[in-house]
Amino acid sequence: MHFFTSNFHCINIPPLFAITLFFIVGIIWHSAVSLFFILFLTTLCCTLFAYKKQFAFPTQFIMCSFFVLAGAWLHQKELRDYDGFYAFIDNKKFSVTGTVIDKNEATVNHQKTTVITLAIDTIATEHSTKKCNKVVMFYGKSNNAFVVGDTVTFFDMHCKMPSSRDFQLYQIKEQIVATIFSNDVHYRIDYHSPWSLRYWIWNEKTKLLNRLENKLSQRGFQFFSSLFLGNRSYVKSSLEETNEQFKAWGIYHFLARSGMHLALFIFIWQAIFCLLPLPMIIKQIILSLFSCIYFALTWTSTPFTRSFALFLLNKICLFSKTPFHTLHYLTLVCFGFLLYCPLYLFFLDFQLSFALTFALAWFNQVAIQHRSQLSKY
Repeated sequence: MHFFTSNFHCINIPPLFAITLFFIVGIIWHSAVSLFFILFLTTLCCTLFAYKKQFAFPTQFIMCSFFVLAGAWLHQKELRDYDGFYAFIDNKKFSVTGTVIDKNEATVNHQKTTVITLAIDTIATEHSTKKCNKVVMFYGKSNNAFVVGDTVTFFDMHCKMPSSRDFQLYQIKEQIVATIFSNDVHYRIDYHSPWSLRYWIWNEKTKLLNRLENKLSQRGFQFFSSLFLGNRSYVKSSLEETNEQFKAWGIYHFLARSGMHLALFIFIWQAIFCLLPLPMIIKQIILSLFSCIYFALTWTSTPFTRSFALFLLNKICLFSKTPFHTLHYLTLVCFGFLLYCPLYLFFLDFQLSFALTFALAWFNQVAIQHRSQLSKY
């Protein structure tokens, strides 16, 4: 007990930490998970106690109430938008207009299938039209008539709300309102851009994937595509046997793409740059550029995006000669994820990624402060 009383309050907790905590409490409160609400409420009280000398009670109460209500409202909005989509189409045929943001190959029932990701602009039934800023996924036969970046209208679509609540929550987290399986899609290309950055990135990713598949062994390509490129759908059927073996040993998490892969990428380039007689600032600029290219040419995940965001913030602080505090910026990234979609909070990849990183950063700060105190005596 003496350890916590002597170390917890001396940690420089960022002001955004309390705001993020209130926001999380609002999300959990709206989802009616009473056990977690009690745990977070206890943590909230501890945080308020830690801040009691910085803010007057009315200020604490107003700030707490605002962000709790904001978290609950945003969580409700995500659920309401998802349910509103299915209430609008009401099991009727509809058309959807939007921009193709990805076109990928996946294995479905041991068959190669083209997956088209469409960022919706409008959806329309026979009698009405509605704006929508979500994503719809199309699974079907390959079609090369349109490419990433094109504005396309799909006609005579039909889908039902998934029966599994867990799958619904996953779709909401990914901003997907519908997943449609159809080999006979009627469409119209409304606008074809002569050049777009989105198409260029997609084209480079596809060419990179194809070149590696031709040059690497089958097993090597499976692991490289899954871990370092983040594209598991392309090699899903090939990894099924390996997945089962890793599950049997309880080490399936080793196959998950995480921030460690970005750290390995950065470590390798830093080791190479140590051999080059270049100014430090030039090395850091090149490293940042290479990391951005690597991020753009791969398929992301929550831990990988978290790691990349912290890396960018670190380099921005380095170039601007601003002190970098891990807990401060980790809290900022966490809050950004929850603002984008509050349902991230209920998924294991988000929980483990941020909880473990928070714990490591906190213990590291405790150790640094402990060493600094010892050096004074």
